[in-house]
Order: sequence, then structure tokens, then C-alpha cells
Amino acid sequence: MYAPKLRELKEALRSLFSRPYTTKFPKEKYTPPEEYRGFPEYFEEDCVGCGTCYQVCPAGAIEMEDSLEEKKRVLRINYASCIQCGQCEEHCITGKGIRLTSKYVVLIPDLEKKDYYNSIEKELVLCEVCGGEIACRDHLKFVRDRLGAKAYAHPNFLIEAQRNFDEPAESHYKGKIRREDYIKEICPICRHRIVVEDEF
Repeated sequence: MYAPKLRELKEALRSLFSRPYTTKFPKEKYTPPEEYRGFPEYFEEDCVGCGTCYQVCPAGAIEMEDSLEEKKRVLRINYASCIQCGQCEEHCITGKGIRLTSKYVVLIPDLEKKDYYNSIEKELVLCEVCGGEIACRDHLKFVRDRLGAKAYAHPNFLIEAQRNFDEPAESHYKGKIRREDYIKEICPICRHRIVVEDEF
């Protein structure tokens, strides 16, 4: 009858004189292991603004806004919605544009505070004929570098390579699509129209 109580007393005394089994967080800072999946962050020099992370995020925590007037794309992570699944990091085309960090605590009393978002801005390349978006400038550079010498077969990549030496002269759309528009930064739809109208 007294055995269970004595066993409890023994455990209490052992716990009193032994070292603690739990961490002292939040009194002391906790250092997570390298494999810990914390909140993701964008890295300016490695992100190309392709939007893959936005497309694969199952929680919808990543927002993508394109401004044609300002020629920029904004990608933003909402930490209040992020579930730290790691899909964004896994599917990143550069492998380093967005990475999970060791950040494990984010207090969110006010959803409007900028501290609870991580965002990045990239320059958008627009079609010189219709004004539609083509891709981000860094995305074009990334694909051009991956293609190597084959990139020079496409006018958009050829113009992008020319920017390494000199900024191309500004061109103006003349109201009707013409063969000369083929050697411009234009979207696939307008490029197709040029080929079709030139042939027929």
C-alpha cells in the first residue's frame, strides 16, 4: 500500500538533486540543431524572382505581386501563415534563393508590422510590343547562364548578353507588329504573331 507513495517520493528526491532534463528557454537562448526547419528567408543575391516558391507553397504563405507600372515583382512571406514545411527551399530553381533559417520564434501581435514579413523585390522585363510581363531580369540572366552558348539563339537572351557591354538603344512600337520587332525583348505571344504574319 505504501510502495507506490515511496516510489513517488524516491522519484521526487532524484529529480530534485539531478540536472534538469528540459531547456531553460525562454530564460536562456535556445540554439537549434542545423537540421531544424525554421522560418524561411529570401537571399537577394541568389533569388531570381521566378515565383516557384509562390506556386508550391501549400499554406499560401507566399504572396507575389507584379507591378507593370513600376516594372517590379514583389515576393513576400507571411510568417503568420507559414508552416515551415520547406517546400519553397526544396523547389527553388537556384537552390539558394530562399532558405529555411534557424529562426524559431516569431511573435505576431500585429499583422501589419513589417517584422513579421520577409520580402524581396525584383526588376520585371516587359514586352516592348504589348507591355505584358516576360520574366524578372535576374531570371533571364539565370536561364541565359544555364544555356551557355545556346542562349544566343534567342533574341531575349541575346539582348540580355548585350547589356553586359552596353545598354541597348530604346525602341518604340510603331502601332503595327513588324519583322524588325523580332529582335526586341518581346513575349512569346508577340513573337509568334511576328512569325505568323511574316510568313502569311
